[in-house]
Amino acid sequence: PNLRFPSFEEEWKTKKLGEIAQIIGGGTPETNIEEYWNGDIQWFTPTEVKSNFVTKSNRTITELGLKKSSAKLLPKGTILLTTRATIGEVAIATQECTTNQGFQSLIVNKEAKNIFVSNWIKQNKKEFIVRANGSTFSEISKSEVESIPIFIPSIQEQEKISSFLSLIDDRIATQNKILSHYQ
Repeated sequence: PNLRFPSFEEEWKTKKLGEIAQIIGGGTPETNIEEYWNGDIQWFTPTEVKSNFVTKSNRTITELGLKKSSAKLLPKGTILLTTRATIGEVAIATQECTTNQGFQSLIVNKEAKNIFVSNWIKQNKKEFIVRANGSTFSEISKSEVESIPIFIPSIQEQEKISSFLSLIDDRIATQNKILSHYQ
């Protein structure tokens, strides 16, 4: 990078997303079985990814719905990445959740910060779109997501960059609230 915080000089490394994160697909419980729905587990669809963080989903599933489907319980801090039809949209889960099959979600390991990786994905969305394929609608597979290279600094530099980007996002949110008030 041409512009860096002054205290960092270490070279950035090229890794694959699959090396810095566990990538997990989503699933949908049978929609006609009432016992699978309206529980306590958040269940996101790609249309709900509209901001940097997500908390509450439009629909929820039950423990039984989780067990009887391919949906997986994702921990707080997971990056939800849309990979079907709408590709490359991201949000970080603020609590445990599940997703439908329109996602490949990333649980970053100790080498990466979720805010850094999430912002990197936003900046490199075209890379995901180019790798997608399909006749009815575009989709990018888990193995394809895992193989995407990411240029990544040390964890300390990621923290500094993430903190800076979060401050900018907070400022933008504040300005948007002010604009909405005046409109």
